[in-house]
Amino acid sequence: MKKKLVSTNEYKNVVNVVNNYIEAIRTGSVERLEKTFHKDSVTYGFVNDKLQGGASNPAVDFIKNHGASPDMEAHIDVLDITPATAIVRVVTGSDAANSGCDEYLTLLKLEAGWTIIAKAFYQFD
Repeated sequence: MKKKLVSTNEYKNVVNVVNNYIEAIRTGSVERLEKTFHKDSVTYGFVNDKLQGGASNPAVDFIKNHGASPDMEAHIDVLDITPATAIVRVVTGSDAANSGCDEYLTLLKLEAGWTIIAKAFYQFD
């Protein structure tokens, strides 16, 4: 059995990826958003109590429809991490649609670094 040895630097690396995702929403940058998600990532969640998602990322449509969210607030919690996986909760508020979300992100550490491979979310008014 392997010991769980994950350096604090890896936590920082995961948080940096998630911060890039948040900044993509804040600045309205689809290009930056796409750099934080793996090309084969999946996203599912509820907007107005309706399930959205799949292989596409609804955050891209959010940016295209609403633009930047410069006043968006965000809080990041790394819930668990291993040498190659991480689960992160992101709580946001005051986005461009004047809503907030609870999001759960799954990240993998690949050769190129940490990337988001899955997102589950619930949007609040």
